[in-house]
Amino acid sequence: MKNTHAIVFAVAFAGAAASVGAQTPTTPPRTTVDSRDSVTVADVQRAADELARTVQAVVKKVTESPELKVAALNLAKESVNAAQVVVNQQAQTLQSVLETLSREVAAASESIQKTKPKTH
Repeated sequence: MKNTHAIVFAVAFAGAAASVGAQTPTTPPRTTVDSRDSVTVADVQRAADELARTVQAVVKKVTESPELKVAALNLAKESVNAAQVVVNQQAQTLQSVLETLSREVAAASESIQKTKPKTH
């Protein structure tokens, strides 16, 4: 049961972090590559295999436990809500940019038409 509480806490924490992260824009950290940071393809494959095993174990526990099913559904709901917030924000930003660009193109076209000599 102690593991169940830890998993529920981790799922809830991940959901809250995803929700907060989706609502606050951040700048990506500067990345510096050091030769000690390099890994081999085998290292990446081992990490991917371990991740797959861990995900399978969590999914199995979630499907077997009603409490974890509820927590997983709540996490999914919060993730969808966070995604909707991001999509709405991006849509508003894109709309604003498109309106500004439209006005600039119209002004540029008008300016070109005024400065263009009439030749008939």
